[in-house]
Amino acid sequence: MNWKFRIRKPQTGTTLSWEVYFPPGTATQVGEKIKEVLGSVPLPNQPEPNVRVFSEKIKLENTNSHQIAYLLFHGLFLRDIRLVIGRTTDWDKSSDVREEEWDRILTEAVSIAKPLFSDTNTKFYEIKENLHISYFENEITVSLSLLGEPGYKRGIKANFPTSAPIPEDLSQILISQTFDIFFVSKKDISALYIPFAGTLTFATEWMLQEEKISLLSLPRNFLFSKLVLFPEKSITHFQKKRQEILSSSTHPNPTPILIQDTDPALENYWLEEFKRWKSIISVNHWDHSISDFFKTFPVLPEADSKTAHYFLPLNPPYGLRKHEQTGPEEKLYSKIGKRLEELLKLTKNQPKLLGFVLCPTEDKWSDCMRELRNFSKKTIHVTHGGIDLRVLYFHSEGKIERRSN
Repeated sequence: MNWKFRIRKPQTGTTLSWEVYFPPGTATQVGEKIKEVLGSVPLPNQPEPNVRVFSEKIKLENTNSHQIAYLLFHGLFLRDIRLVIGRTTDWDKSSDVREEEWDRILTEAVSIAKPLFSDTNTKFYEIKENLHISYFENEITVSLSLLGEPGYKRGIKANFPTSAPIPEDLSQILISQTFDIFFVSKKDISALYIPFAGTLTFATEWMLQEEKISLLSLPRNFLFSKLVLFPEKSITHFQKKRQEILSSSTHPNPTPILIQDTDPALENYWLEEFKRWKSIISVNHWDHSISDFFKTFPVLPEADSKTAHYFLPLNPPYGLRKHEQTGPEEKLYSKIGKRLEELLKLTKNQPKLLGFVLCPTEDKWSDCMRELRNFSKKTIHVTHGGIDLRVLYFHSEGKIERRSN
């Protein structure tokens, strides 16, 4: 077939085109983060990347594999990065044969991608299953995934049968955005309190951030490492720089983490997860209990600082939402709002409360929003599993919003 563009044996310093994918609804935040990371690559004489942000992906041009490696090094918030290997307009655009056409194009693109692999014996299917197609108007772009499996797969967590957690990459973004919205420093967090802890996603992602763990250091496979473009020396340099920064900085005690859930089956799951994660992050400062957020608050650590905060990310589990009663006093999200107000009254806003509630519908968002009278609030929309989620951020510092009678 006729290729409008096809990649030709690039080297690690060759400027190339890439596509970055991320959790739906987070393009603006991810675009800003990518520009920040690429603007701080600790290598001399790097090209100026051209970053173009679209709702479903971010296009990077004039960017080499050293810069991409640094982006992946800090890429806990990314779903995938793909190298553009070919573009063509030579395809049958009839809708009834589109699937067959795309399969034909991917099959032909394997011969373009194969020279990019260090191992000349790499299997055909291993290459093809990591190729992707996107199109605009009549032009098709073929790209090669650098991650293979999505970035939210950390290579550690075990499955739990009744759990449907928020993806890890989205969790990273939601956590970071809380602090950006309300201009709070993470150093001011006295405790992380997770009422609906489930499979511990918020806890583990918090610790990956706090301990500055690199995505590339996680115990999972990355297709990038199998390519001739993989800049191993640069990654070693990035690791050395990171270690120097960590060694020269003060080491505060890890943030106390309190996890709570009502499902007794989670007790053994948590204990096994602690064993899996302890080689990656510190878990000794975690306290866990099988108890009901609506009836019991854990003993939260005291803090004297006027800037101290408790951080509460709340994602009510699917089972709890599904079996929610419909009576006026049994609305789950209304109860969550009331319970946060009770905690604020109990702590007397010292430390302050900061966090977010994930709301699956506008009605549930409204139920919770209405009860948070003494909090500053902001809402953003993200997509998870095809569902439009409203993320209701809250902070007990600032203007107090009152509800009219």
